[in-house]
Amino acid sequence: MIRGEPSRGEHTLKGIPASAGLAIGKAVVLNVATGSSTPERIAPHEVEAEVSRFRVALEAVVAELVRASELARSESATVSSIIESFLLIVGDPIVTQSICERIGAGASAEAAVIAEYDAAKGTLVMANDPFLRERVQDFEHVKERVLAMLRNATLAHSVASDSIVVAGSITPQDMLFFKHSKTLGFVTEVGGINSHACILARDLSLPAVIGIRSATTEIVSGQTIIVDGFAGVVVVDPDEATLLEYVRRHHELAEHRKRLGELIGQPSQTSDGVGVKLYVNVDTPQQAVEAVMQGADGIGLVRTEFLLVQQGRYPTVEEQEEWYREIALRAFPLPVTFRAFDVGSDKFRIGIPHHEDNPALGLRGIRFLLFKPDVFEQQVCAVLRASANRNVRFMLPMVSVIDEVVQAKAVIERCKERLRAEGVDHDPNMPIGIMIETPSAALMTESLAASVDFMSIGSNDLTQYALATDRTNELVADIYDALHPSVLRLIAFVVDAANKMNKPVSLCGELAGHAIASEMLVGLGLHEFSVSPALLLELKSRIRATTHAACVERAKAAVFQSSTADVYTVLSQGRP
Repeated sequence: MIRGEPSRGEHTLKGIPASAGLAIGKAVVLNVATGSSTPERIAPHEVEAEVSRFRVALEAVVAELVRASELARSESATVSSIIESFLLIVGDPIVTQSICERIGAGASAEAAVIAEYDAAKGTLVMANDPFLRERVQDFEHVKERVLAMLRNATLAHSVASDSIVVAGSITPQDMLFFKHSKTLGFVTEVGGINSHACILARDLSLPAVIGIRSATTEIVSGQTIIVDGFAGVVVVDPDEATLLEYVRRHHELAEHRKRLGELIGQPSQTSDGVGVKLYVNVDTPQQAVEAVMQGADGIGLVRTEFLLVQQGRYPTVEEQEEWYREIALRAFPLPVTFRAFDVGSDKFRIGIPHHEDNPALGLRGIRFLLFKPDVFEQQVCAVLRASANRNVRFMLPMVSVIDEVVQAKAVIERCKERLRAEGVDHDPNMPIGIMIETPSAALMTESLAASVDFMSIGSNDLTQYALATDRTNELVADIYDALHPSVLRLIAFVVDAANKMNKPVSLCGELAGHAIASEMLVGLGLHEFSVSPALLLELKSRIRATTHAACVERAKAAVFQSSTADVYTVLSQGRP
């Protein structure tokens, strides 16, 4: 449902910058339709037709989600898992049968859908397992999707072509559909900076501002608005002078992005000659090719969980080897870092006991792999088989204690012995690294560094655990921020310890691509970053435009602030 008629003059709404960029266009304001014009009860002779109407709506939702899943695989693996979870819910035969029984008892299709999904949500809310409680929003999303189909209230995404979408929130699949309809940008009332939709917006290079609580009431469809994804502001009904200024900036930005292509092949270093290695994060073999074409120094992170999401199971050694080898060959001779399956918490969960009181602090990452040695050994053997050209590295996720590294290395050595006995070519000296994602690992960096060849800071999870804030929970999204001084001090501590032990350390979380953080991170002593392919040249441009001395001063000013807001102020000023 779209509301609107343009009204008052220029005013600015302040939000959170979620995806950098500028968008200028007409607003399309989306409001969730409330209530239903259909009766709650139906007559006995209407039951058959009502069941048929429900099944048609359900099939339409399934078709929509399947299409979204296909788009996610080609555009961004980031959201594949959440869309797959929607498909599991909407395709649950028990839920479907229960809804049909409610209709048979005289409930309208809408009333039956609401009753059944609300009952499921009520059960999940009371569950001891936080993972199950977190699925409440998934059920709410599916319910609203089915109701929209029943009410013929679905939105044609093409309505937002060459326009800017303003909504309470944006689902990942809607964002994919809007992208293909040539939507210019997004404004939402809610959403965490690292929500699936925000990460996808950055992957797709779509400007976005979130956290404007009154967006759908302050803005009406048809108004001209400006989305400034750099500053986190939305200008509504800009006057002529403001509009001309932003049009000028928009043209400059377009020209800047064209010039970025000229940086391919140019050294990645500050203007005073300090080198910085730039790697990319990939999910597919094709992205490895794009990384090479853009002049990346290598593949800093291959999220091997993409295989699990893609297949819905743990692949065989042969299937894994083929996939790993293809990526390694496409990137050769550049180094490729495969992260071991990072399973658990809000990610792929097959093989994990169903009832964990707190999955974010439970069996995930390296803990799961050591709990399931057959899964771990199969992956290690597959990666080793793909390492024959000596450009493969292997990284352990979610390390918290040194014993985990010792046990994992023992498994890796057993796999090497097995391959040697079988006469299989592999790299006997394949570098082994770890992710620094927990405060315990950060504080023990020096000890851990003695046991591994390299380290990578995962700023997303490190932020979550340092601030004791669930990064998928929008209720605490205002607390979760990787630019909090405590997180910056942990990063600085890790870098200092790694440098002391002469071990390379990189940063591969979302913070690595944050527009205002680049100089500060270099100033903290980081000389390796891994970002999404879309951010590689932009990051190189920022590094080449500054001096190392300026970066150090920026870092000193940032880490000694007492709040996230103060850090933003310092970094936004462009000087300490």
